[in-house]
Amino acid sequence: MPQTYHSSSGKTLPILLGVVFVVVAVALMWGLKGGDFSGLEVLPTESYMKKPGDFLGNTYTLKAQIDSQVKWEKGVGRILAVRPESGGARLPVYVPDEVSQNLHIGQRYEMRVRIEQGGLIYVENLRKY
Repeated sequence: MPQTYHSSSGKTLPILLGVVFVVVAVALMWGLKGGDFSGLEVLPTESYMKKPGDFLGNTYTLKAQIDSQVKWEKGVGRILAVRPESGGARLPVYVPDEVSQNLHIGQRYEMRVRIEQGGLIYVENLRKY
């Protein structure tokens, strides 16, 4: 039986271009949507301050400036006092160590937050703005 040789070089370029197109399209869609922060409601700070238990388990976005660091514990995280962009009183937020970066007083962040047991504002993700 004669041995036949099949060239795959003619198929490689279209497949490679298709993969590149899909990767670029997904990256653009993710970038335009805002990543983890898209589609989230803004934390209603005034209502939260009056009755934090009404918000348990909900996820929000919170734009705020760091006012002070209340406590830090290695391997656990930190508790910060932040001033929401929307105004109102300072809020305490918990930033776990694995989410934390170099955080400084005066810096502004957009945060993805979840309201946990006891009304704790738990930061799931954050980015400077």
